[in-house]
Amino acid sequence: TEKNNNNMLSKHVLTNDPKTWQNAPLISVTQITPGGLNLIHKTSTSMRTLVRTQKGSDALKHHVLGTIFYEPSTRTSCSFQSAMLRLGGTFLHVDSLSSSTKKGESAIDTVKCLESYCAVVVLRHWSAESMRALAATGARDKPLVNAG
Repeated sequence: TEKNNNNMLSKHVLTNDPKTWQNAPLISVTQITPGGLNLIHKTSTSMRTLVRTQKGSDALKHHVLGTIFYEPSTRTSCSFQSAMLRLGGTFLHVDSLSSSTKKGESAIDTVKCLESYCAVVVLRHWSAESMRALAATGARDKPLVNAG
């Protein structure tokens, strides 16, 4: 329900303390405090410098990013995937054409499946309400990021 979804978001407030970001879902910008925005800016600036000066790193070596795109977006998909590759990791990509949703698998089941292989799952879904509902399902030990 919408009330449960809003409760889930209020439990995951993302601040300037990096610990608040660990294993937390990022479903809505409303979760991010002004200090959290400053942390994003600081981190992205250091990542940009890292890529320009060293062409990347191995910080995420042996880590896998899962991307699920039920709604196409070339720039968004490529930005997540290239960031993972530049940090030494790899990715698994699923879209509406390659997923088992054609056979009736739910988005929840697809996310759970990718969570078993990946350190984090990035999901682009056409429905914001579906994103909140997915984030609220069960105890999640891997972060879920809304890419929509």
